[in-house]
Amino acid sequence: MLGIRYNSFSVYKKSVDARKKNDIKTVITALVTADDGIKFKDSPDVTVFEAQCYPDSRLDGVAPKNKLKPVIIGFGPCGMFCALLLARQGYMPIVFEQGEEIEKRAESVEHYLKFGELNTSSNIQFGEGGAGAFSDGKLITRVNDKRTSFILKTLVEHGAPREILTQAKPHVGTDLLKGVVKSIREEIISLGGEVHFSSKMTDVNALSDGVEIEINGNERIFAPSLFLAIGHSSHDTYKLLMKKGFDVRGKDFSVGVRIEHKREDVEYSLYGKAAFENLLPPAEYSVSLREGDRGVYSFCMCPGGLVMASASDEESIVTNGMSYHNRNEINSNAAIAVSVLSSDYGGSAIGAIEYQRNIERSAWQISRDNRAPAQTVGDFLNSRATLNFGKVEPSYPLGVVGTDLNGLLPHGITALLKKGLRGFAGKHSFFADTSAVLTGVETRTSSPVRIARDERLEAQGFPHVYPCGEGAGWAGGITSAALDGLRVAESYILGDNYVK
Repeated sequence: MLGIRYNSFSVYKKSVDARKKNDIKTVITALVTADDGIKFKDSPDVTVFEAQCYPDSRLDGVAPKNKLKPVIIGFGPCGMFCALLLARQGYMPIVFEQGEEIEKRAESVEHYLKFGELNTSSNIQFGEGGAGAFSDGKLITRVNDKRTSFILKTLVEHGAPREILTQAKPHVGTDLLKGVVKSIREEIISLGGEVHFSSKMTDVNALSDGVEIEINGNERIFAPSLFLAIGHSSHDTYKLLMKKGFDVRGKDFSVGVRIEHKREDVEYSLYGKAAFENLLPPAEYSVSLREGDRGVYSFCMCPGGLVMASASDEESIVTNGMSYHNRNEINSNAAIAVSVLSSDYGGSAIGAIEYQRNIERSAWQISRDNRAPAQTVGDFLNSRATLNFGKVEPSYPLGVVGTDLNGLLPHGITALLKKGLRGFAGKHSFFADTSAVLTGVETRTSSPVRIARDERLEAQGFPHVYPCGEGAGWAGGITSAALDGLRVAESYILGDNYVK
């Protein structure tokens, strides 16, 4: 169409521009090679592409330091990619994960969703693959980093759909992620690494030449270095680290609810009549509103998804969102979360954890049988308990109980939630639907704490220990957690030659 004489081309990125519903376009960035260069007028934007290779030459020829194997605690995205890079570089890491391998973990999750009997060590938060393995598998990140393409390519090598390499908003799906994480584990083991499940770190002691850890209260192991990829729900481990003198600080985070709309309403609002032609991907949205230092915003939007029961503690309610690869469930959902500032809970790490946990316990107290508190948007805006649900049926698998969420969440949270919902209705018509369902509570959007670390990415005052990923407060999602796992592995490999 442009008259370019080329040798080859391939799609680099692909997205949908639906800002004009009567003129929806697919926007494609293509990689083109041409012997004589690319010369034409009135063209799209053209830039010279520079391939970003990873791992780069800095890691070439760096031999393992000694025969002792580094230890990784946690096998979510951060621990997994940290272990994979170390294994590929010849370090043969040992991984300890308190949850089960993905096959058994899936059985434990299904048992909980069917009978309400929770395995507190292996659930939607803990186990092989981390929380992300049971929450949709969205790989969106705002971080511009050469490691991102390596992560996507690695996932494809292990069974993820090739389309994630070109999607502007890549997504795998919980059903496909299970096979991907198992395959990555098998590669690590094939390279001499070890992965141990149902193995919780119960003690840690820093030594001059490494770290001694305790597993399951009895087995003691020496590690030349320790990577703490513990996940954002590791309250027991946070408290252990504080007891041992680690600098664990409370930080800003968010709490809120899950909102569910009919998927067809979301798609019609965003695509217009084109929504009925089945030519477009599942419709996604993002909304936000700011008021002073606080914001209310959508998070982890799951088109054609389900609201999941995601507790990791007894007598608690925690919600999250999940989609399978096809994203074809009847509802679409998203978290609508409100900022919690460190000043709201006194600034301490314990205060942050308790703020989060108190809301989760209060949510459980409403039904005392694992049903989640829920309310229609109309009733929430008018501060009245919901007695009946309308056209939007809650998808929470353990059932819901109608209530007034205004009495469950702190007043400042509900006030900004209401302001946000009213404001979002001016942007998207489906937010004006008073029958949309709010299900509480969404409290695990990110870690409530951060473990301080230095320029070498080691814990402040604790050489040989690398806090990393979402649980350490240094990432916020599957891809960014995997990125941080690669960074700390690089730092360990390069030592004094590491440059952030």
